[in-house]
Amino acid sequence: MKPNNAKLTQGKPSKAIISMMVPMVIGLIVMIGNGLVDAYFIGKLGYIQLAAVSYAFPVWFIVSGVVMGLGVGTSSLVARAIGSDDKKTVKKIATHSMILAVVSGSLLTFAGLSSIDFIFGLLGANEETMPYVREYMEVYFWGALFLAVPMIGNSVLRASGDAKTPSLLMASSAIINAILDPILIFGWFGAPALGVQGAALASVVANIMFLIASLSVLIFRDDLIQFRNQTIVAILHSWKKILHVGLPAIASNLIAPLSSALVTALVSSYGQAAVAAFGLAGRIEAFMIVIFMALGGAVAPYVGQNYGAKRFDRLTDGFKFCARLSLFYAIFCIIVFYAFSGPLLSFFTQEPEVIRIAKLQLTYTPWGYGFLGLVALCNGSFNAFGKPIPAMTISISRTLLVYVPMAYFLASIFGIKGVFIGQVISNILAAIVGVIWYKIIFRKLQSTVENTG
Repeated sequence: MKPNNAKLTQGKPSKAIISMMVPMVIGLIVMIGNGLVDAYFIGKLGYIQLAAVSYAFPVWFIVSGVVMGLGVGTSSLVARAIGSDDKKTVKKIATHSMILAVVSGSLLTFAGLSSIDFIFGLLGANEETMPYVREYMEVYFWGALFLAVPMIGNSVLRASGDAKTPSLLMASSAIINAILDPILIFGWFGAPALGVQGAALASVVANIMFLIASLSVLIFRDDLIQFRNQTIVAILHSWKKILHVGLPAIASNLIAPLSSALVTALVSSYGQAAVAAFGLAGRIEAFMIVIFMALGGAVAPYVGQNYGAKRFDRLTDGFKFCARLSLFYAIFCIIVFYAFSGPLLSFFTQEPEVIRIAKLQLTYTPWGYGFLGLVALCNGSFNAFGKPIPAMTISISRTLLVYVPMAYFLASIFGIKGVFIGQVISNILAAIVGVIWYKIIFRKLQSTVENTG
C-alpha cells in the first residue's frame, strides 16, 4: 500500500473531497456515457429492442447493488483502519473481500441465468419484447461473474484515498465496451451481427478486461492482496465484519431496483413506447446525477478516515461543503434539462411518443436532485461510521414505502407524469429525515469519543 494514500485527514476538507470526486466523476461519466452509447446503437435496431434492453435496467441495479453493497462494507473497514494506521487489517480485509467477491459473483450469475423468464415476465415484458430480453440477458448475466472482483477492489483503493486508479480502470472498461458495441451489434469489420446480444457480449468482454487490470493493481502494484496462509476462520471473521455494514447496504441498494421494477411495471401500462422513454430518460438522468453518485463515493472514505482519526471538526466542514454542492448543482440540472431535453432526446430516437414521455420525466424529476444529493451524503456518512441501519431505513422508506405508492397514486390522478412527481416528493422527505438523523448520530459519536478520550 502506498504510504501517501491516507491524505483525507489533512488539508482543506473541500479540497480532500474534491480530490476524490473529480476522478470518480470522470470515470462514472465515461461509464454512464457508455450506457448512452448502448442506447444509441440499440435504438438504431428499433424501439422494441430499446424497450427490451430497458427492462434490464432494474436488473442491472440488482447485480451492481449487491456488489456495491459488499464494496461499502469493505470500504468502511479499510478506511477506518487506515485512519487508525492499522496496515495489517487493511491487507487482511482487502484479501478476504476478494474471496467474497468471487463467491457472490458466481451466485449472482447462476441466479440470473436460471430466472430470466420469471423476472422479466414480472416486469411486464410481452411476447414482442421477451425474445430480445432473452437474447440480451443470457449473455449479460455472465458479466456479473467478472464484475464483482474489480468493483469491490475499487472500493479498497478508494478507501485508501486513491480515486484516480479506480476511475481510470472504470473508464477503460467503458471505452472497450463502447468500441465493441457497434462491431458486435451490427457486424462491423467482418464480425457477426449479433444485435442486442452483441451489446451484452461487449459488456462481458469489457468486464473481463476490468477484472484483469484490477487484480494486477491490487496484487502487483499496491501489494494489498495476499492469498497465502489464509484460514477459513479468519476469512469468515472478516466476512462477518464486511457483512455487518455490507448487508444493510445491499438491502438499501436492492430496494432501488425493486422499486424501479415496480415503477417499470406501472410505466408499461402506458405502452412499450413509455418503457423505452423511461429507460432512455433514466440513462440520461444517470449521466447528469453522476455528481451525486461521486459525492456518495467520496464521502465514505473521507468520513471513514477522519472518524478513525477522531477529526470531528473536519467531518462538520465536509458535510457543509457537500450539502452546498448538492443544492447548487441541482439548480444547474434543472436549467439544462429545461433548455435542452428536446434536442438531446431527438439524438437518440425519432419516435414522437418516446420523446414526449421522456421529456416529461426530464422536466419534473430534476427538482428532487438536490435532496437526492443530501440523501447520498447522509447515507455515505452512516456507512462510514459503521452505522448502516439508518442508511438502509432511509433507502427503503424513500423508494419502496414512499416513491412506489406515491407513483401509483399520483399516476391515477395525473397520468404518467404523476410517476415523476412522486419521485421528487420521496427525495424531499428522505433528505429531511436523513439530515436530522445524521445530526443525532454525529453528536452521539462525538460525545462518546470526548468522554473516552
